[in-house]
Amino acid sequence: MSAPTTNIPVSVPAGQRSPAPSGGRGGPGTGPATIAGSLSGIPDARSVVTRLLHGTPGRMRVLGLVAVVAALVVGAVSVSALLGAQAAVDRAATNTAQVVRAQTMHVELLRADALATNAFLVGGLESPQSRAQYEAAMSAVARGISEAAAAQPADAEALGALSAQVQQYAALVEQARTNNRQLLPVGAQYLRQASAGLRAEAIPTVEAVVTANEKRSRDEFSHSSSVVLLVLGALALAVLVYVAVWLARRTHRYLNRSLTGAVALLLVGLVAAAVTVGNISRDAQAVDRGSYTQVKALADVRTAAYDARAQEGLGLVARGQSGDSEKAFTADVREVSDAINDVTPRQTRQSLGEQWSAYTTKHGEIRAADDSGDWEQAVGLATSTGSGSATATFTTFDTTASNLREDASREVAASLDGIGGRAPWIALALGAAALAAAWLVLRGFAQRLQEYR
Repeated sequence: MSAPTTNIPVSVPAGQRSPAPSGGRGGPGTGPATIAGSLSGIPDARSVVTRLLHGTPGRMRVLGLVAVVAALVVGAVSVSALLGAQAAVDRAATNTAQVVRAQTMHVELLRADALATNAFLVGGLESPQSRAQYEAAMSAVARGISEAAAAQPADAEALGALSAQVQQYAALVEQARTNNRQLLPVGAQYLRQASAGLRAEAIPTVEAVVTANEKRSRDEFSHSSSVVLLVLGALALAVLVYVAVWLARRTHRYLNRSLTGAVALLLVGLVAAAVTVGNISRDAQAVDRGSYTQVKALADVRTAAYDARAQEGLGLVARGQSGDSEKAFTADVREVSDAINDVTPRQTRQSLGEQWSAYTTKHGEIRAADDSGDWEQAVGLATSTGSGSATATFTTFDTTASNLREDASREVAASLDGIGGRAPWIALALGAAALAAAWLVLRGFAQRLQEYR
């Protein structure tokens, strides 16, 4: 059988005979023409790369690529620093809003407990107004749990547990009310159990949510500076400057307009990014130290005050065994005073302190009556809603603290919303500037490479 042959034509240089197959008329020792043999004269990729990178032109090509990458890195980190700072502020706003929600739930839980305790003292004669206030406080807690769970998925588990704890508290309060209307002494035990459970389970859960979100807020406030990215951008710009200096020395030219323009463009962009990020960080820290601190202080004022109000009622429910409740009341008074000291300005702090002092004076009258054995008079002083009563002075104090906190909360939201509003537009401009700088780098090196041809 004859050997297979190929039908692929192979070009033969002019003046030469086509080689014959081995053993044919072409003569001995001649082999068949192959495609591999016809490509042997084409240089391989390695040799092409070697020639491209050989000598000064080759080093120019390598450093030109490095310069383009450096220009793009400067632009990328400038954009990332701006958008990262803005995103950190947005996350801080989300977390501070969650802190406000959780603190509001804390306040409303203790407000509900204070109302329930105070209403218990009048037996089955609870007023519709008092009942409505209790229901409003519990509704605010339920609404707060729902809103907080939707706003911060990380708190979902804790808020689910809180919901169950609040429902258990509400059920015990209803049992206390039912037995109290029937003048059964067991009602007081249900009320004490409800209050103890609230402080042992629900309140710590709320405090844990507050603490977690305060930590997230502090972390985001600190992340708004983007210092690491800006340092990386400065290093990349330094690399570009080094390449420009090397090119000037190698080509004996003091100025490459395209490359100099790229460096100047990126320097201006990096400075603009640093200034903008610095302003964002400064404004965020100002909110953290200013209105946000005010919000937290006023929340502490209200929670401790309502706990004191509830302890006042629990001391009377105990009928002669108010020692533990009075110790808790004294601790709450100290906590309220400490929190008021963090409130600004001074006139507001002084006014709030005077209102709190007026209430504690009324509490002293209640305790004096109870300690002297006149429990009925003590209950009358504690439950009276007339002008100058303990209830009236406490309401005045709480209304002031509540209004101040609402104002501070709105200020926090407005301040954080207004921080870095132009950052996305500046980032867009810096991205375009980085692309333009990369093109200028390519153009500058292309001009010098042409001189070697």
